[in-house]
Amino acid sequence: MLNEVIKAAHSAVKREDWTQAWTLTNHALNEDPDKPESLYLMGSTMRAMGNLGLAYQVLRRALAQDQGQVNLWMTYAATLHDLHRWEEAREAMLVANKLVPGDPMPIANVGATYVQQGKWRDAIDWCNRALEIDPDCYIARISRNFAYLSIGRWADGWKDAEWLYGKHLEVRIYNPPECEEPTWDGTKGQVVVVQADQGVGDIIMFSQCLADMARDCKEVILECAPRLADLMKRSFPMITVEPTLKDEVQDWAIQRVGTEHQVQAHVHISHLGNWYRRKDSEFPRKPYLQADPEMVQWCIEWMAQFPKPWVGIAWKGGIQNTQSHIRSMDLQELAPIIEAGGTVFDLSYQDNRHEVSKWNIDHKAQIINPKLNADNFDATVAFVAALDEVVTVTTTVAHVCGALGKKAHVLTPSVPQWRYAYRCGDGTSMIWYPEDSVKLHRQAPGETDWSHTVKRVRKAIE
Repeated sequence: MLNEVIKAAHSAVKREDWTQAWTLTNHALNEDPDKPESLYLMGSTMRAMGNLGLAYQVLRRALAQDQGQVNLWMTYAATLHDLHRWEEAREAMLVANKLVPGDPMPIANVGATYVQQGKWRDAIDWCNRALEIDPDCYIARISRNFAYLSIGRWADGWKDAEWLYGKHLEVRIYNPPECEEPTWDGTKGQVVVVQADQGVGDIIMFSQCLADMARDCKEVILECAPRLADLMKRSFPMITVEPTLKDEVQDWAIQRVGTEHQVQAHVHISHLGNWYRRKDSEFPRKPYLQADPEMVQWCIEWMAQFPKPWVGIAWKGGIQNTQSHIRSMDLQELAPIIEAGGTVFDLSYQDNRHEVSKWNIDHKAQIINPKLNADNFDATVAFVAALDEVVTVTTTVAHVCGALGKKAHVLTPSVPQWRYAYRCGDGTSMIWYPEDSVKLHRQAPGETDWSHTVKRVRKAIE
């Protein structure tokens, strides 16, 4: 009977039916709490459901019973990776590698841990080892992509980035099935749809390539979310903007079929660097985003009631999968900035009202929430454009400032994501933006909190 339950649990895990998998593995463990196979299935289920701490403990118990199963070691290592315990994850992957030396996945995942630690060249070395075994190893390609981009090997990085599309990024088709519609390969003179379905920060960063693309194509159509449409139309009048990213059917595309304006290819906005940012000299480092002048003026008139300087702050960035633990801080850590004088405004896109309210109760220096319209990103861009100073973690606000050519002080982890990793010029600016706009204030190695970095920002502002 127990074996039948475990077999059914295996099936549920394989089809990713986690509720059923939980029920079955729980039943199996009630029958035999120490059975390694049941513990492995429970650990896999817990990890998939986001219960990482439980998964870690259950898988440790399974390994105490059986250390000869490669899948168990791989899942355990992946859980450690999810918990950002890179050294331990690498040790577990190396054990798995000894069990199956001809399998590229443990080797590729070792490379992935080095990416997370900012050891880019070690990452490239291990990913290359995995790719010698299997040139199509997905994890190795993506990890090497991030490592290449982090050290400014742009052409190599964009080539590996192709492996993202169709896996993590949905590919949308704009023609009937009988019509050919390939991914754009850089061919000039075509009608091409650019899909802007990444995070807003990435969309803003890569959108600087749209003007270059418009010079090469017959027509560039940007499909984006409605809240970005007005901003993109104003900033890039040379392209067509369709705010239908959330729609299942694109009527505008159907109406083009059979005409000279029929869509001929599609491409993700995050892959435009493959044609237009392949070496440092191809980054123009000029402002390109245009805020709504009427909205900017309204913001200035509204803020006139508050003492200057007007300073915007953002202190939360990302989610667990994008390393929010190193991209975020507690509001209290920004006290030297908040108490420096003038008026401080909350630029967070997350709901931080509780934290702000607590600060305002406990401190004389108050934080103002401008209540920006979340359905129209134009409001955020205009407000940022009207500010005197911006202090932010590595989040969308940093990209808005850079694209506007506005000065921003960006609190940057010692091992940041690739967008902030490449050290161009004096090592404090982002190559994507004007040299005198975004200024990166990096945590020094060994700094365990943000206090020293915030003090350096305070000094830079003064």
